[in-house]
Amino acid sequence: MSEQITPLETQKVLDLCSGIGGFTLGHTISGGFETVAFCEINSYCQQVLNLRFPQVPIIPDMHDITTESLTRVGVTEVDGIIAGLPCPPFSLAGKQKASKDDRNLFGEFFRILCEIRPQWAVVENVPGLLVAEGGEFFSGVLWEFAQSGFDVQWGIVSAASVGAIHKRERIWIIATNSQSSRRGTSWSQYEKEWTNAASVGGGDVGNSSTNRLQRQHSREPKQIPSVEYGAIAQCTSSGGDDGFPTGLGGCLLTHTGLTDWLCAATIPGFSRLSRREVAALTLFCQREYGQLYAQYLAVRRQHKQQLMALGNAIVPQCAALVFDRLKQILSQQQKNS
Repeated sequence: MSEQITPLETQKVLDLCSGIGGFTLGHTISGGFETVAFCEINSYCQQVLNLRFPQVPIIPDMHDITTESLTRVGVTEVDGIIAGLPCPPFSLAGKQKASKDDRNLFGEFFRILCEIRPQWAVVENVPGLLVAEGGEFFSGVLWEFAQSGFDVQWGIVSAASVGAIHKRERIWIIATNSQSSRRGTSWSQYEKEWTNAASVGGGDVGNSSTNRLQRQHSREPKQIPSVEYGAIAQCTSSGGDDGFPTGLGGCLLTHTGLTDWLCAATIPGFSRLSRREVAALTLFCQREYGQLYAQYLAVRRQHKQQLMALGNAIVPQCAALVFDRLKQILSQQQKNS
């Protein structure tokens, strides 16, 4: 028998490093959340956000996020923060510079967390975050949450688990205000080991990270909030003829309802002429050729931006699973309060 979830008031959400809005699309699928502001620096992604969510303000630079800047755009209440922080500092395919990489925004994230003081936060990143700097960076992340008074649950969800044709594993961290949660609550009914989780983190990943965190810091808070690994269950239900949960169909990347200009992954061909061939054309044809070539280059630039945005995007269906788990936690906290 599934747990009865207590209905919650709509949660006001600040979406950091928003990309093209995959995180927000995820909570739209799950329901019960409302994004009140985006933070995204990429101009192409800003265009997509303005098209999809025209009423939601965008603050371009994460460094400018303060209670004052939010108030200026009409945001006076934030219940939770979601953040798909930049992955290159922790990607196993990159230089793995972690804290030494200028693109690492975890410091800014925790600054915003401490200033806004939301009731919860959800962070997404690549699995390489677990092993960055020998695991010490992730230990530091857990410690920062603990120092800020948050309980933490975390695990890895693959896009393949929600029907994608690619693996695309990502680590998800759910942090909730520990002052409103009960100690010792069992989440075993939701636990499920995720694919390759042990190989990514090495054995009992959750416990080993917690131990490293405690050994790294000599000054512990008065009460260390709980850290739990593997509590976010992967999706196993399906509905409809396509085998996917019915509520997710509208956001599948292969779904015909998505706009062609966003999802197109091919670049139209263009037959280049040599300088001699161009010179042989009439002046009218040369002008026509120049205009066609300029249009072709504009299409190439547009497609490049589209592919980069899609490549960096959060899979909405994965985010939906995490938001479902978050609602269970918040519902339990509400019952215990």
